[in-house]
Amino acid sequence: MRIFLAVRHSINPEFYYGGLWSGNFYPALRRLGHEIIESEVDLLPASRFMHIAGDFTPLEKETRACITERIIEEVRHAHHEKPLDLFLCYFYNAHFDPAGFDEIHRLGIPTVNFYCNSIYQFELIKDVAQRAQFSWHAERDAQSLYKNVGANPVWVQMGADPDVYRPHPQKARQAKACFIGQRYADRDRLLVSLISESVPVDIYGGGWDKNYVRDSLKSADGKERSYLGRELVAAGSVKSYAHAGWQNFRRHGIVGGVDRNARQLIYRSGGRKLDALLACAARGFARDVSETFARYELVLNFSNVWADGRPGSQLIAHVRLRDFEAPMCRTCYLTGATDEIEEFYEVGKEIDTYTCSEELIDKTKFYLSHPARAEALREAGYRRASRDHTWERRFEHLFDKIGLAHI
Repeated sequence: MRIFLAVRHSINPEFYYGGLWSGNFYPALRRLGHEIIESEVDLLPASRFMHIAGDFTPLEKETRACITERIIEEVRHAHHEKPLDLFLCYFYNAHFDPAGFDEIHRLGIPTVNFYCNSIYQFELIKDVAQRAQFSWHAERDAQSLYKNVGANPVWVQMGADPDVYRPHPQKARQAKACFIGQRYADRDRLLVSLISESVPVDIYGGGWDKNYVRDSLKSADGKERSYLGRELVAAGSVKSYAHAGWQNFRRHGIVGGVDRNARQLIYRSGGRKLDALLACAARGFARDVSETFARYELVLNFSNVWADGRPGSQLIAHVRLRDFEAPMCRTCYLTGATDEIEEFYEVGKEIDTYTCSEELIDKTKFYLSHPARAEALREAGYRRASRDHTWERRFEHLFDKIGLAHI
């Protein structure tokens, strides 16, 4: 197939997942023999406000309109040179005017919009989901969200690239656990439960060491600034807390807003008490994920997200990208339990899961003290991931579901 892709949220890979999804999608599509035509329009100007679901400022609308017009012109030009078989994108509402899909459909090109955070950030892509021909969502239980707004959902999970996420047998494994990821939701609480029980664990990623702070919203003189007519409030500032509190009242009313603010304050206060313990286990950023995994007997992951993307809401567990990347690296992998993960692995034989901090502690101790059992899980998980959970298999599944399997 000849596929037009607009999945990079920045031309510069250092910003807004500039290289994440192209790095996942492009190699698999090329290995399957498809021709890729990549958009050269930089989505970064809109990516800077993609956390806004709607009610855009006039300047934000103008930015989106310009991006939309330029992408449609690219599609027209590419389609004129040689017919396109598919338009595949990863757009938030901020990136692309939903009406732009109609222009692409008039050319006879099917459209698919990918999104992987539907469980807790659906509002950010609802408008584009309604107008794309197909809405590719990664989370099984997100289907009803799409159907409720008249979208056409297609459930296909994420995968992993075996050329990137691969074993490193030459590395010696430490009798320790590790986690790679940002500080979010209940991850800090679960990791502290391990640290408090003297379970050896190393933590990589952002937010774990309070001495590492980088605030991109402040200008050189330290003052907060605006962007495209919208004030940008520095994270952690008094104004940011006041803004969050006011939004809670707008969304939940007086009684609900008071309750939500109280829960957020309790959560933040509790988190600050954990800083010292977490900093002791923090190891900065992992330069190479697969090589880092190879140095540890056990790799941990945490599945919970906030139901509405903000602290204080319900914690919901769902399958993550790491659930395919880590086993592909041949790790002994322990992650949060979900019904969905059981559709992809035989739990207890290929990977293992936990449902609470006590079970996390018990199973972490077990695998660290039983290397033979850890090795059996490691080998079985690797074989399953390599066979069934590559991005090639995912695209084959996607194309079959949307009727393009034989093009």
